[in-house]
Amino acid sequence: MKSNYKKIGDFIELVDERNKDLAIDLLLGLSVTKIFIPSVANIIGTNMKNYKIIRKGQFACSVMQVRRDKKMPVALLQDFEEAIISQAYPVFRIIDENKLLPKYLMMWFTRSEFDREACFLAVGGVRGSLEWEDFLNMELPIPTIEKQQEVVKEYNTVVNRIQLNETLNQKLEETAQALYKHWFVDFEFPNEAGKPYKSSGGEMEYNQELDMEIPLGWEVEKLGNIIESFSKKHNFKKDKLIFFNTSDILEGEFLHSNYMKVNKMPGQAKKQIQKGDILYSEIRPKNKRYALVRVGSEDYVVSTKLMVLRLKTDNFSSFRLYHFLTEKNFISELQFSAEGRSGTFPQITFELDLENKPFIIASKQIEHKWSTFLKNYYVQHYFRVDENKMLEEIKNLLLSKMTKVTLEKELV
Repeated sequence: MKSNYKKIGDFIELVDERNKDLAIDLLLGLSVTKIFIPSVANIIGTNMKNYKIIRKGQFACSVMQVRRDKKMPVALLQDFEEAIISQAYPVFRIIDENKLLPKYLMMWFTRSEFDREACFLAVGGVRGSLEWEDFLNMELPIPTIEKQQEVVKEYNTVVNRIQLNETLNQKLEETAQALYKHWFVDFEFPNEAGKPYKSSGGEMEYNQELDMEIPLGWEVEKLGNIIESFSKKHNFKKDKLIFFNTSDILEGEFLHSNYMKVNKMPGQAKKQIQKGDILYSEIRPKNKRYALVRVGSEDYVVSTKLMVLRLKTDNFSSFRLYHFLTEKNFISELQFSAEGRSGTFPQITFELDLENKPFIIASKQIEHKWSTFLKNYYVQHYFRVDENKMLEEIKNLLLSKMTKVTLEKELV
């Protein structure tokens, strides 16, 4: 099959267009995730005339530190008509798009196998840079332009669906944050007439614990009276258990590519978990190492550095507490407390940072409305998250099949 491959260098050429008249001021950087990002470089006093111009449909890449990063940063400009980038980045374009589509080539660059080959070839310098000639000599299969269009269309259908799900979840999260602030911070939840409570003259009363006024009839309870830090040790009756460390969860997601299914548990594997538990890292709250356990299993065991927070009452749902514990202002408070203590890492404990935290309890009507909203919110959120996991698998499968779409008679 290797005889069916063609060299990248046969299809691309370097472009070196400079911003001499300073006509372009959109400065982009290049990430290892193979996308263009707004540049964070300090350009005060910098001569922007020497920066390279990149135009829509052209590529930029970095051949430095490929071995160190184990990836070759390379991206196709699609979202802007033109921009400027650092002169350190080679810019190139496809010579004849009737033979090779830019989006098809970008698909090839996205493959993990491409990065592995680039890393293998990157031997220059201390940090392992890739020689330009070695990049040009890397090969890929080139089917007919019609087949390329078919492959790209199929791939983009999946990618666009993933991006749509991410956008919808982002908007849903913003809605939840805004509604929480409107109801539980500004106290502008709808009154019986459907009007904003506080600004419509709703009765308020002073709460000593919060040192502020809250709506009449609302209560404040210590968080420790609603949740507990569950620390029962696992009985280890199973031959194999799935172990989650703090690094295995992030912003509500279990990073299943990282967890360990092991025969002998690490020393820090002590706690068993169940459906509805909230996992919360004791280290660096701002890193957002938290997750809601959505499935029940006797196979799961977690690190001692993960708090296992469990409801002590049936008056609230896990969603209600999970949203409260992961609200951005609450996390900022925890991080501030953690940084105020001595130690190697900013660290929190249940007793010092959560147990005595005030938890505002609204009227039954508002709590019911809020809990109903949260249930619908998380159902939609997790549906899209789970769908995206499946779509990512399909996307990776499509990338892996690129080597199989080229038949001998289809080669250009």
